[in-house]
Amino acid sequence: MNTPTRTRLRELNDPLLGPLFDAENDAAREAAIDAVVVSFVKPLIDSMIARFRRNEPTLKPEDLEELTSIVAMRVVLKLRATALFEDHAIAALEDYVATMSYHALHDLRRQRHPERYRLKKNLRYLLTRDRRFALWETPSAVVCGLASWKGRSGAIAVTALTRFSSTPEMDDREHPGDAVAAILKRIGGPVQFDALVDTIAELWQLRDPVMQSAELLSDPKRDQHGDLEQRQYLAELWSEIRELPEHQRAALLLNLRDSEGANAVALFLLLDIAGRDAIANAMGLPESELAAIWERLPLDDLTIAARLKIGRQQVINLRSSARARLARRMSKWK
Repeated sequence: MNTPTRTRLRELNDPLLGPLFDAENDAAREAAIDAVVVSFVKPLIDSMIARFRRNEPTLKPEDLEELTSIVAMRVVLKLRATALFEDHAIAALEDYVATMSYHALHDLRRQRHPERYRLKKNLRYLLTRDRRFALWETPSAVVCGLASWKGRSGAIAVTALTRFSSTPEMDDREHPGDAVAAILKRIGGPVQFDALVDTIAELWQLRDPVMQSAELLSDPKRDQHGDLEQRQYLAELWSEIRELPEHQRAALLLNLRDSEGANAVALFLLLDIAGRDAIANAMGLPESELAAIWERLPLDDLTIAARLKIGRQQVINLRSSARARLARRMSKWK
């Protein structure tokens, strides 16, 4: 890289990225990127994820881990381009990492909770466009309510408002403005925006598919009709899993767990969807080796990484890619 280009890149980018432009070769550049990620990017991501955890208590540890890996991967790819090209400049690294973190969270919401995400988006639009309502920030949370309440700092806890105690007006999804007005009048004061989303989702009986750590597995304890439906669902899921690339299959299946944290692969065996030989083949293992580790399933990421001879982060990324593909392929069951 010539001196004028290097000078121009320094002018366009955050000073924290200076070492990227001093690198004399690809190896030195990758080392500089690693140093920036460890020293600056990772702590910024951890800070953002901690904020998400406080504001969204439904996020599970594996969700937070996945968010961290996704953001880190996206930032590294960006930094590789930033080190060489002016049109990939990052003027403020902290702002860029924060933006990538929010984007990753939104992607996760859309993937895991499409119905709730759609409701939240539409409700935000309604509250900011309909003159009857207001949406404002307080020191503790985003709050909403009737326009005459705007500016109040407190928020009322939503209690005892369910679909069994609602009125027909509150349940009228065809006239959402009137329904929201009726709900807010019943609450009687400003309410946290997320709490209102939860309340309306309950009243309107909006349900997202259950997404466990095993992603698309559902509760096997159902009535006879439910059992048949679930078996068809799991048979289709197994078919899609077999179509995944080899390492994605292994990273997913060796860690597949149900809502209790137990071995979810056993469902395919118990419901006669796949035999041990087919499961072993999908994991890339001899059947004898699967038998030896069966009681230890699901395996942790470090153990899987050692078996696949790759890094732990690669295991997380492979499983994340597998989940995303399965979510798309299985969307017709939603």
